[in-house]
Amino acid sequence: MFDIGFSELALISIIGLVVLGPERLPKAARTVGYWVGRARSTFNHLRNELEREALNQDMRERMEKQMREMGLDEDSIREARDSLLSPDEVARARRRPETLDQPDNQDNGQTPEAEKKPNE
Repeated sequence: MFDIGFSELALISIIGLVVLGPERLPKAARTVGYWVGRARSTFNHLRNELEREALNQDMRERMEKQMREMGLDEDSIREARDSLLSPDEVARARRRPETLDQPDNQDNGQTPEAEKKPNE
């Protein structure tokens, strides 16, 4: 980030020692180090968030481009989703494909065995 060599660092230390004195210099160095660390952490977090958002935006643009190439739009996808069977309807269709449009026997309280046995 900053290109500070040993000579510049030594000069800053000597000036700090003269200005602050030997009692306050360690506390000032700790405070400066703390705030520099916080600034780096915030900068890195912000950079990661921006990179992640750029990646998400790129993926979203690619997906929209592919959908346009396939001739799909949000309305057609919504219509297709609405035309799908519910999980209950799929389960009923797997049990008895011929009775897909009929209500399930469990809805009226009868069991399949009760239908097969004649009432006595």
